[in-house]
Amino acid sequence: MSRPDARPAAARRCTIDDQPQDEAAPPTGADVPPVEPIPRRHRTVVMAVAALAVVAFVGGLLLWPGGESAAPVTTTTTTSSTTSTTAGPDQLPAGTFQIATAKPSVSILQVRSTPPGPWESTPLSTTTDLPPTPPPSQPNVPLRVALPTPDAPIVGRTAVEGGWEFENPGPYDPRQPFSMMVLEHRGDWVKVAVPVRPNGTEGWVAVEDVDLSTTQRRIEIRLGERMLRAYDGSELVFETPVVVGSAFTQTPTGRFYVTDIVPQTSPSYGPVALATDGYSEMIDEFDNGVPVIALHGTNRPDLVGQAVSNGCIRVPNELIQQLADTVPRGAPVDIWA
Repeated sequence: MSRPDARPAAARRCTIDDQPQDEAAPPTGADVPPVEPIPRRHRTVVMAVAALAVVAFVGGLLLWPGGESAAPVTTTTTTSSTTSTTAGPDQLPAGTFQIATAKPSVSILQVRSTPPGPWESTPLSTTTDLPPTPPPSQPNVPLRVALPTPDAPIVGRTAVEGGWEFENPGPYDPRQPFSMMVLEHRGDWVKVAVPVRPNGTEGWVAVEDVDLSTTQRRIEIRLGERMLRAYDGSELVFETPVVVGSAFTQTPTGRFYVTDIVPQTSPSYGPVALATDGYSEMIDEFDNGVPVIALHGTNRPDLVGQAVSNGCIRVPNELIQQLADTVPRGAPVDIWA
């Protein structure tokens, strides 16, 4: 993969998809010498001398004073057998998700769109038991234009031949380490969820380029119930009614993850927003930016429990702050119909 010398000026920013049109959008060992072989004629002499020595030694035993032969010598050979075993994958505790965060030394993280050659033949490095994954809505709605494309990059996110390149740190203010949710780990590579559209896009990243961590924090949203539940492993931390997308700007379903935690200044968003890797599947642009799905606060608590947003999840302010304080980047956000 190669990176363009310069990003086109028309690169669009990530915009949290839930702001009224009349308000400003947020920024968004040592060598061993060889052993010389003994020349053949020297080997003949050595062998002859050795043979005479053996004969002399045996003869000496037979002619030992007293006419008695020496007691026979019994040699016991002990053979040990070693069973070779191949270590299996590391079993992580149930409910543990892995996170890949670009190393500080990596300013541009390259993500492949196809698996590397040894991927399928390499055994799993880790396994765990995870909660069920929500069915994605993407297969049931018309496929919209990909985000980004080579001709239409997003700030910090560029489509290139063979995959994508992501700036590290990422594009939001404050800029934060670029993180992705790990779907599978095999040897020197991890399969990750990529923050591009179509939602649910997968990619592959070299382990040497990322730091791997884990979390048991998880957010679950039920659109039909208009409820959000926060979990730490199997423990329910809290639940709350929320605002979800309207019929015309529905919130997509599937397993997403938190990409950035972004403080807000607009009252419409409350104190903070948790941007995800998901995009609206019903609109292509929002306030001159791309329509990123986020969880954020609200200045309209009277609307909590209704389906009136542009796709984002509006959470009571005190609880969105609790999520921002406890849920790490890369943690899963499961959205069910």
